[in-house]
Amino acid sequence: MPKQLLLFAGWVDQLNDRFGVLASWLVLIAVLISAGNAMIRYSFSLSSNAWLEVQWYLFAGMVMLGAATTFRLNEHVRVDVLFAMYPNKVRLWLDFLGGILFFLPVTIIIGWYSWEYFVSSYLQGEMSSNSGGLIRWPVRGVITLGFLLLTLQGLSEIIKRYAAIIGLIEIDPRYERPLQ
Repeated sequence: MPKQLLLFAGWVDQLNDRFGVLASWLVLIAVLISAGNAMIRYSFSLSSNAWLEVQWYLFAGMVMLGAATTFRLNEHVRVDVLFAMYPNKVRLWLDFLGGILFFLPVTIIIGWYSWEYFVSSYLQGEMSSNSGGLIRWPVRGVITLGFLLLTLQGLSEIIKRYAAIIGLIEIDPRYERPLQ
């Protein structure tokens, strides 16, 4: 396996970690806007659909820009009915093959269609139908960017799983179910 592939995987990991930090900051910004909007609405009876839509846009940013980091950290939702019972080598193979056969095709297809959706929205100058609403193309672009980042992270994970399978690196493929 060429060393350049592992360097690429490391670069993708770093890139997505930066977007993960941005997604974390979007949470704080959304909370502040939500709290400020509620205080102004109840204190002064003033409201704007734009503030509500900004919160929606920030939520889209949190999810789409944070998804790749969540995937890298193996903290995504996973169907683990049998996965937890398998030895690590089988888990690595399942992640590797699942990434190639399922993950990448889906992220590429959704990313491709979201790109068309974004371009169409941009060219039309699409606006929210709500009074005082915002332009829509930025949030459509975040969806496209999110799927690009997720596809890149999928490639990174496939490369790292293959490197672990052939013994170049060690990966702990264990998955812990989220606390509920």
